[in-house]
Amino acid sequence: MFQKTVLPSGLRLLTQEMPNTRSACICIFVGTGSRYETDKQAGISHFIEHVLFRGTEKRPTSRDISESVEGVGGILNGGTDRETTVYWAKASCDHFASTLDTLCDILLHSRFDDGDIEKERQVIVEEIHMSEDQPDQKACQLVDTVLWPNHPLGRDIAGTEATVNAVSRVDLLDYMGRHYLPGNTVVAIAGGVSHQDVIAAVDDKLGAWQPVAAAPVFTPFVSANGRRLVVEKRDIEQDHFLLALPALSIADPRRYVESLLNVILGEGMSSRLFTEIRDRMGLAYAIHSYTDFLQDTGALTVAASVDPSNLRKAVSAVIRELDLLKTTLTPHELSKAKELSKGRLALRLEDSRHVASWLGGQEILTGEVLTPEDVIRKIDAVTLDDLRNLAGDLIQTEKLRLSVVGPVVDEQPLKDMIAAA
Repeated sequence: MFQKTVLPSGLRLLTQEMPNTRSACICIFVGTGSRYETDKQAGISHFIEHVLFRGTEKRPTSRDISESVEGVGGILNGGTDRETTVYWAKASCDHFASTLDTLCDILLHSRFDDGDIEKERQVIVEEIHMSEDQPDQKACQLVDTVLWPNHPLGRDIAGTEATVNAVSRVDLLDYMGRHYLPGNTVVAIAGGVSHQDVIAAVDDKLGAWQPVAAAPVFTPFVSANGRRLVVEKRDIEQDHFLLALPALSIADPRRYVESLLNVILGEGMSSRLFTEIRDRMGLAYAIHSYTDFLQDTGALTVAASVDPSNLRKAVSAVIRELDLLKTTLTPHELSKAKELSKGRLALRLEDSRHVASWLGGQEILTGEVLTPEDVIRKIDAVTLDDLRNLAGDLIQTEKLRLSVVGPVVDEQPLKDMIAAA
């Protein structure tokens, strides 16, 4: 079982001891991401995450930071998403204290040196260019623009070259000062360390961190009518497409039902999409579906890449498979989906990093941490009627969104396919 302690500053600390594990993973979650940014600030959360690895007074260079963890056999990284930013490191228990010191050092004492900011600005621009050059990633970015139009959720997390180039050192520090607050931060640690030892260590490093502003808020997403197809024409070998439906938020208790629907639809080699689109029809090498559960919205999305001559056939086949979910679900599929979900949960939670992410991710987004046993009970409680009812609610032709990157000649047939029945 995990344990939770809240420091006087409001910083939340969650731990789970894994006695047979010789490593420990530290995840520091900050409750900010791209959806908290204005249009002018687009990409600033991601920019800050990059700059924090550039240097502190104690560790003046990025190499000093990385060597402090990698030099003892550990791993160090970070990531920015729509609603959270995370800094994490994993090392042997013998080096837990020094690894924690490194993460806390970059969190509180990064220098934001002008020269480092300029170098990292160029690095991020190159990252944006790299994503633009990868058509499957570009298709992912484009489908967001029609799922969440005219909203921060519909923007690329990294921002644009123009917004990244416009960000100043003052902008970075101001945004960080308003978002990087102890009450808006969760430290989650899993592995071969005890809760009491962790409390003492974290309090020593972060206990003096005091809030200086109110916790940030985001603009809620309000559904609105808009275009449902976006196409970027490129002279490449395949059409990369995503077909998406607006779906449930992380706060909706039916999210476990949606997760099982997704497993049946497109998770794994025995899923409906893989069996039909790849195995039977031979249209795609890889096809899968996935869910996004955000705080006030979500999506159910299918992704695939196909020969341009097969694009309409493949999109039509995916729409057909989605529609069949409403009427043809079987007890066997439900049972298999439950076992796959529970089995993969068990496999993930053998690793200290996944356990720390499990704890910290739930706490920062929902303020409630479910144990694996809690989730298994919720999965087991899902019935066939639950699946059918939710499929009927979510899967409606007029809600479909489609993005395509590739050598599309005529968009009209695609528009017709996702038009209201």
